[in-house]
Amino acid sequence: MSRTPGVDEKRPGGTMSLLREAAFRRVWLVGTLVGTVRWIEFLVTGVYVLELTGSPVQVALMTMLRMVPMPLLSAFAGAIAERISRRRLLLALLSVGLLVSLAQAGLAWSGRLELWHVAIGVVVNGAIWAIDMPVRRTMLGELAGPGRTAGAMGLDAATNNATRMLGPGVGGLLLETTGIHGAFLLGSVLYAGGLWMLLGLRAAEAPPLVGALRLFQRIGEGLRVIRGDPALVGTLTITVVFNVFAWPATAMVPVIGEQHLRLTAFPIGLLMSADGLGALLGAILVAHGARPTMFRGLYMLGVAMFAAASIVFALSPWPLLSGLAQVTAGFGSACFATMQATIVFLSAPPAVRARVMGVLSVCIGTAVLGFVHLSLLAHWLGGVAAALVTSSAALVALALVAVFQPAVRPGAPFVPR
Repeated sequence: MSRTPGVDEKRPGGTMSLLREAAFRRVWLVGTLVGTVRWIEFLVTGVYVLELTGSPVQVALMTMLRMVPMPLLSAFAGAIAERISRRRLLLALLSVGLLVSLAQAGLAWSGRLELWHVAIGVVVNGAIWAIDMPVRRTMLGELAGPGRTAGAMGLDAATNNATRMLGPGVGGLLLETTGIHGAFLLGSVLYAGGLWMLLGLRAAEAPPLVGALRLFQRIGEGLRVIRGDPALVGTLTITVVFNVFAWPATAMVPVIGEQHLRLTAFPIGLLMSADGLGALLGAILVAHGARPTMFRGLYMLGVAMFAAASIVFALSPWPLLSGLAQVTAGFGSACFATMQATIVFLSAPPAVRARVMGVLSVCIGTAVLGFVHLSLLAHWLGGVAAALVTSSAALVALALVAVFQPAVRPGAPFVPR
């Protein structure tokens, strides 16, 4: 996709200048609306499944289902997005999300919603998430240009984290006041808003790539680029560490909130919103203050903060301390997520960026393994112990990466392509 006419990658301007550009603003708003659906659904399905089954394992497995599309679809999405219109790809995906949300709202309203209906919605939302990274975030980076990529990714991370703060609170409130059908109905409205933003998008797109390379060959070319860059290999390794060991502990927030802290749906939603508040603050600070020399340090610090705060959350007997731990975890996840997208986008040659971003999403999708591990631990040991074990393992694994992957240590040189 070429940049919108008039958007010069070398033009000076702060992060907020991006929002004055219509094409960037629309693509960014799509992420904002769809991200709100994601986090409403994350809280609503977790609490609903726990109330329906009484099983922390079922909650963890439902979260795992959300991640399944990531390793299955992302690499293909990155390669396909170079051959067809990215805008049309997103339009098709959001249309499916809208239809599924409407169907779930109708089933819940009529009292016929079953666990497998919820599972289908989780998988669909996971597919939208899987394709977002190689498609929409690549569009954002290209519209911003290399000089403003960190600001663009930081702004997108900040708004995504704002939805993490807003979505669970809204979801918990809807559960307690209207029931789960109200949450699904709001999701439908938000998907419709995302479609409206895309329909009005008039950014110029480059013609689809042509050539002899087939889909799997194109993916292989992207993998060869990564293999030849130790810094990219190390960056993606840290992504795997975060998603296999640190991130899955999030699935235990509703479980710990209800079974350990004795909270109802709305306070549990506020706990998850506290994570979003910290992430919003972190992303804003990173977007405005991060310099290339800080990128790698912020990336590793984010993983360490998230894991350490998750340990505090699991051990806390007081909701206030639990909320502070969630704010800290959110701050760490913002540092991690912003730098993850920025480092990978700027480290990849422009010709293969969508494919490399697709591989990044596959690495994010390794969280499926983490959720399987977490669900087994929750079954054997309970939700608190499961969160403690996985978060502690994240800190150990991060230390090992720092020892054996010197290219990603804080202070290692970072040279954008």
